[in-house]
Amino acid sequence: MSAESPHDISNEWLSTFAKALQAADLDGVLTAFLPSGWLRDVLTFGWDNRSLAGHDKIAAYLQDTLLPTKVTDVVLDNRPGLSPRRSEFNPDWIASGFTFTTAISIGQGYFHLARDESGAWKAQIVFMSITDLKGYEEAGPEQGVYDGHTLAWVDVHQERRQKIEEDPHVIIVGAGQTGLNIAARFRQMNIPTLVVEENARVGDNWRKRYPTLSLHTPRTQHSLLYQPYPQTWPIFTPRDKLADWLEHYAISQDLVIWNNSRPLPTPTYDLTTRKWTVVIDRNGTLVTLNPAHIVLATGTLGKPRLLELSKKDIFQGTTMHAFEYAGGRPFAGKRVVVVGAGNTSADICQDLVIQGAESVTMVQRSSTCVVSPKTVDATVTRAWPEGVPSEVSDFKFSSFPLALFKAMLKAAEQESWDREKDMHEGLIKAGLKLNMGPDGYWIDVGCAELISTGKIQIKQGVELECFAENGLVFQDGSVLKADAVIFA
Repeated sequence: MSAESPHDISNEWLSTFAKALQAADLDGVLTAFLPSGWLRDVLTFGWDNRSLAGHDKIAAYLQDTLLPTKVTDVVLDNRPGLSPRRSEFNPDWIASGFTFTTAISIGQGYFHLARDESGAWKAQIVFMSITDLKGYEEAGPEQGVYDGHTLAWVDVHQERRQKIEEDPHVIIVGAGQTGLNIAARFRQMNIPTLVVEENARVGDNWRKRYPTLSLHTPRTQHSLLYQPYPQTWPIFTPRDKLADWLEHYAISQDLVIWNNSRPLPTPTYDLTTRKWTVVIDRNGTLVTLNPAHIVLATGTLGKPRLLELSKKDIFQGTTMHAFEYAGGRPFAGKRVVVVGAGNTSADICQDLVIQGAESVTMVQRSSTCVVSPKTVDATVTRAWPEGVPSEVSDFKFSSFPLALFKAMLKAAEQESWDREKDMHEGLIKAGLKLNMGPDGYWIDVGCAELISTGKIQIKQGVELECFAENGLVFQDGSVLKADAVIFA
């Protein structure tokens, strides 16, 4: 193996970095970084997530935390996908995983090395994260035989469920992807966890969306913890398959979930007992519980937001939010205006054309990033490739500070424009205003061609003023006739 092999470069750098960590030598730690290098820490040196750029900020962060953390046992991680290699983000960099322990935890890290002005390899990024607390490691799979093969699984499961329902240590609000993932992790850590979900079934948060919805990221990017999708799973997951998969996941991971349930305002916390008092409306029955922790996993977008336009009462047509849209068939032969220009709007506009709407107009008030599947292949699929466990790809992607990642995307912006030139020409000609981030975006699966050919019209850059009897009035005085208005 040559002196310039990724393994030797990584091993030599990590050996120096490990000695400095284990000796709590702050100057030695800083020497391992480029002057512009980043330290990204998740719970290793404190109960927080931090991303710090430059020696001064790293030094200030580690000044009082490096010594008591007691980092030891720092070694290269040679597991598949984490062993030393050229960085996926920059072929001039060397990247590798490593493992370590602290006084209270078992940790995992990842670094990206680049040459400094003298040609020496220094850290552009070091990511450190704890994976287990000592004494609370994940349990792993059970034997499947209980009490000397004298108990049936159904009885074991029922007894466990009853204990959790009576006295959960954690309540998770929301049984979407995040809530279920957290619940599955907590179960492996033997933390009694109850999930409360307002919908009648797990997965209904997806079943209630528009019928042609498919996720706009490939399957490798959104698989669930411990349970990857089958090899035959679609690359872009359809709405109903995802909904059913979430329901199946909750069953197979033995999660305790109350459907048709929600916490009532407002839980109170007792500083003496260090527990919450929360009242759960469980399908009409009020249940008081006292968990130590409450985790909110209700999503990032919040409730649907409708534009408050005046004169809505005089509009003779139909208005709705995209969450109410159940397909385009009822709009056949009608003039439909869709307010919004992100991925939901694009999908709905395309469906309306296919289902025979007389006219479809997309109202774009700012700008949109529109990319093709080939761009997804060049970016998202590169970060989450097929054949690599999602937890490995997730970990490596998490190693990147978001501010640095954004700066790198900005530097490559012209390359992105060039890659989408052919598709963008038709969109620009049709009047769509484009960007390469950070405004709303969609991965094109057919809407762009419908816009370019005029089957979807664009109304761009003018704010809405009010409703009229037969449509919408804009602030420039123009009127757009419509039989239906969908806010997306």
